[in-house]
Amino acid sequence: MSLLKIRGLSVTFDTLQGPFKAIEDIDLDVEELDTLAIVGESGCGKSVLGHATMRLLDDIAVVRGSVIYRGREVYAMSRKELLEMRGKAISLVPQSPSASFNPVIRIGKQITELIEKAGVAHGMEAEQRALTYLEYVGFSDPHAIFGSYPHRMSGGMCERALIAMSTSTEPDLIIADEPTKGLDALSRKNILDMLHRMTAESSLIMITHDLKAAAMCKRIAVMYSGEIIEIGPTRVVLEHPVHHYTRGLIDAQPSRGMRPIPGRHTICSHKSEGCRFRDRCDRVRTECGRHTLLREIEEGHMVRCHYA
Repeated sequence: MSLLKIRGLSVTFDTLQGPFKAIEDIDLDVEELDTLAIVGESGCGKSVLGHATMRLLDDIAVVRGSVIYRGREVYAMSRKELLEMRGKAISLVPQSPSASFNPVIRIGKQITELIEKAGVAHGMEAEQRALTYLEYVGFSDPHAIFGSYPHRMSGGMCERALIAMSTSTEPDLIIADEPTKGLDALSRKNILDMLHRMTAESSLIMITHDLKAAAMCKRIAVMYSGEIIEIGPTRVVLEHPVHHYTRGLIDAQPSRGMRPIPGRHTICSHKSEGCRFRDRCDRVRTECGRHTLLREIEEGHMVRCHYA
């Protein structure tokens, strides 16, 4: 049984221009101790997928489909069950680390409160656990960080503290949303090393623009305009990409000459039928006017393309 099974997941937001479907019919499995990177351009639905997995969009969007955690339907859970799952079973490392902490509460108290709410430890034991995890993520003086306010820390320090907070309850699954965003090269490397070390006994979904960060995961899913268009073992997908969007995404990296993908990504492109990438693809044919499903081209490697 998969740790996490997502089937037919769609999220629709109500906008001034009418309903907007941010993701559509997403199918995804995450196994025990799996590490999965989700990549794609801004607006493709990566973060929406991460938040919908934890059922964080109930008040602002219409969500259809199924998210099953250890055989239990997340969208059938009571509020009490949902709160017990979040933080303890599935934990989120959100974007914008400096803004994710409460600015008027010290870092240590916020981590301790999560540990206590998850029922992992209480009182002095919870505080000691918070200090231990702050030390795990590389703080040489965890007591100083424990007593600090978020605004006194850099973005990299806040990111490390968030990772300490998210892993302190030893969850089964961690969803890290752009953990390297806005960091310099050294901080990015340190954060990735720490994140993978801290999740050695957990599954990880890493949402990222950074293909170097994605390369540290076992598997990778490429999203475009609300759909997964290629998924498979990371080394296979990055070294032998099949979908033309995946190839373009890789070639757009500085290490590959920084060749941009022709045209512009539009988040509303899925309102029309057919391949959503066809307006930017140099191999577009008549068949591309028909929508196609993900299909397996080799074991574990799936692509959404008529010509794969």
